[in-house]
Amino acid sequence: MSNEIYFSDFRKITIAVLGIDSAGKTTIINALLGEPLDTAPTVGFTEEKIQHESYDITLFDLGGGKKIRDIWKNYLAELYGVIYVVDSSTRDRTAEIKENLTKLLQNPQVSGKPLLLLANKQDIEGHMEEVDICEELTLEELVNQNKCPCNMVTCSAIKGTGKKIDPNIKNGLTWLCNIISQMYQKLEERIAKDMEEVERKRKEENQLRAERVRKMKEERYHDISCRLYRNKVKRFLSAHIRLCIRTRVE
Repeated sequence: MSNEIYFSDFRKITIAVLGIDSAGKTTIINALLGEPLDTAPTVGFTEEKIQHESYDITLFDLGGGKKIRDIWKNYLAELYGVIYVVDSSTRDRTAEIKENLTKLLQNPQVSGKPLLLLANKQDIEGHMEEVDICEELTLEELVNQNKCPCNMVTCSAIKGTGKKIDPNIKNGLTWLCNIISQMYQKLEERIAKDMEEVERKRKEENQLRAERVRKMKEERYHDISCRLYRNKVKRFLSAHIRLCIRTRVE
């Protein structure tokens, strides 16, 4: 048996798969993993790992429900790129998608990072074509304003998993990896800086929280001390009054 040690030349990157609820984010991730496509809505956050091209990729699958989207901001600093999934069969939600995507790309921790937009559910009759989605989302204007390299790919996540995956999904991921490769040094330095800032803010918040807890304990101790003092005074006065009454009677 060989005693050689092999070192991986794969670069480690983190990509978030985002989009509003029911877009097909988890289905796409399962297709890339080669796992069954039957999924339940993601509540909160899950993490998966794949290898593609020359990268070890950590995929963040973040729930897209209105009450969950606020957690996205906790994961943006460490991203090298974003995969944004759109349900191309839901014309009535394009305004919501546009608002969500706009808010995402305007975030300082996302602006300037590469974006792969997957127009999913192309298998459903009546789906929007690529040009319609671009117009509805004003995508060209949006990515130019936020300086995000962008590519849109139409796909159907339910076509298959593993080797049977819709090739457009893998082609889109290859494009995203190639763009990240071109920007890798710049992105790595930016992520390191952003993560330092996140850690600094976390420590500040912890210190403020600890200070609030300390003050609450002091106030509680003060209240308890005051109550004990008042009770002690009451007992003293009560005993003094009883003594005075007894003295007068005698």
